[in-house]
Amino acid sequence: MFGAVEFRLAVVLIGAFTLPGWAVLALSNGWRQWKGLQRWIVAVGISIAFYPVLFYTTRSVIPFLTFGPFKIGALLLLCAIAIVWRMRDHWKEQFTFDRLEWLALGILGMTLFTRFWIIRDQPYPAWSDSLHHTLLTQLTAVQGKLPVNMEPYFPILLDRYHLGLYSLSATVQWLAQVPAHTALLWTAQMLNGLCGLGVYLVLDRKAGRLGAVVGAAVVGLWSHQPAWYVNWGRFTQLSSQTILLIAWLVTWEAIVSYKLAWREHSRAVLLTATWSTALAAMLTGAVFLLHFRVAVFYALLLAVSVTWELWRARQERAIAPVLWGTVAIGLVALIVVAPALWQAAYSYVAPHMNALDAAQSVGRTYKVPQVAQAYYEFPWASTRILVARPWLMIMASLAAIVGLFRRNKLVICCLLWMAALYLVANAHVLGIPLLSITNLGAVLIAFYLPIGLILGSAVHELLNLLTSRWRELGVRLVMGIVLAASFTASHVRVTEIEPFRYFVTPGDVAAMDWIRANTPPDALFAVNTYFWLPNGPHGTDGGYWISYFTDRRTTAGAMINNLGGREYLGEIVEMSRAVEQLEIDNTPLAELQALSVDYVYVGPRGDFSGPGLNVAQLSQAENVSVCYQNGGVSILQIGR
Repeated sequence: MFGAVEFRLAVVLIGAFTLPGWAVLALSNGWRQWKGLQRWIVAVGISIAFYPVLFYTTRSVIPFLTFGPFKIGALLLLCAIAIVWRMRDHWKEQFTFDRLEWLALGILGMTLFTRFWIIRDQPYPAWSDSLHHTLLTQLTAVQGKLPVNMEPYFPILLDRYHLGLYSLSATVQWLAQVPAHTALLWTAQMLNGLCGLGVYLVLDRKAGRLGAVVGAAVVGLWSHQPAWYVNWGRFTQLSSQTILLIAWLVTWEAIVSYKLAWREHSRAVLLTATWSTALAAMLTGAVFLLHFRVAVFYALLLAVSVTWELWRARQERAIAPVLWGTVAIGLVALIVVAPALWQAAYSYVAPHMNALDAAQSVGRTYKVPQVAQAYYEFPWASTRILVARPWLMIMASLAAIVGLFRRNKLVICCLLWMAALYLVANAHVLGIPLLSITNLGAVLIAFYLPIGLILGSAVHELLNLLTSRWRELGVRLVMGIVLAASFTASHVRVTEIEPFRYFVTPGDVAAMDWIRANTPPDALFAVNTYFWLPNGPHGTDGGYWISYFTDRRTTAGAMINNLGGREYLGEIVEMSRAVEQLEIDNTPLAELQALSVDYVYVGPRGDFSGPGLNVAQLSQAENVSVCYQNGGVSILQIGR
């Protein structure tokens, strides 16, 4: 289970996720703004943000510069030296925690354990998105920088796609010397295990430490989200959400620091505000570079807190510094995201404006195309999977009532945020293409963050109702409940695997060796296919991964086929529809042969959505012959 490779991965992940952030805090003395475990959380947040900002900036400003294991290793070594030099007289302070912080570390440890334990028998990432995540990790590692397209795998441009995650996974691939799929899966699960850090930090800073522990336990262990993301390969959204609340709090406090500097006219406070601006802009920019749509979620949350601070500033007659701080951070953040923003914005706006112009040219109101309507529709019954189990939603609802009754500002902020997210998720009903930026599913699976904040805040408020005589007893009682519930929940988290979503089996891996040795480089494989949208096919078994393992092409392409242009997407959809028809009869064989399909691949997983490709049926055709059968895999050649 835990050998040399796993040990190497663990060391690399710990170093990569802490050294850059601690170096920044040590060199700037920024660690003094935080207490105890808060420092480590901010350091982790900065470390995660460091890589996408570095890779995007260098690709734009110094396009000829490439990275690799030696350069990244040297950079992390310099970070370690800077930390040792600057913190040589303060290192003991960084490991001094109170009992609640130790409890929080225990919750974090259990969370990380569940994330890595669940993949012990699943060495390959799950579901459809994981293929292009793995390929982009591989391309980044091979090219030494973030790619601009998916050649030689697919003719897909990446202007509209967020690439920040692959700066992290490629770094792990380089330093741990593991395959791309392993680096991706371990990086993603590390991010998943850190999902409660932002919740803890916000609650510890804005509510109370016990509430912070509860919030971290809710997000990390009690809730099945985001642990469930491992079944979906939802890794880019996860990476951005891991630092979203950290970025929010750092930015919020940076804005407030301008008000303090304005009042005190202190050079030290002004210097702190300047450093805080830089960190806030870096974290804010990284949220965008890791996932463009999550940046919209973040902007809505930030808008709520900025509005609150402006309201307070109006009462204190200090609107100017709050506005100046907000603008300053925003401008620096724009500089950080500039390498990705302009191309992404143009490639997003242009097709939507064309669709609107086309509708108006014939005197019609723009409507979401029927083909894409399924993207926005989610039945109410899906909330128990997408949001939380019913018991947790009931607890969150009661906690929200407590927070509202107590006029808890954090609870009110979270409820406003959730309402804004819900409106954005349903913006497509307005018929304005530019506002249709996301769907309800992507929003609902992010609700674990406000749920954690609301429950933690409610615990804090309930404890405040106790007299000092009973409060210590209440704290101990809650600590015991948190430990018991978290231990129980950890056993549930490690069992929540959906086997049909894990396409690659040992039989598939063996078949890939045969394909590399016995088929031409330009061979095209038909694979079991499922349409999650009318124009969105993806594979359902190990054949979907042929492009990664063998550099050959498949009829399903990748989940981001839509970024390859209409012509390419049309070809993929045409081939995939023919493959789906091939599950019923052999008639489409002639069409597939005309489309230059050479082989049919049938893996052990088959097709979860239907009968799947049938080897016995296919082998009855005159121009089809079985050329490989082993480990549950069959490969048939068309034309012989």
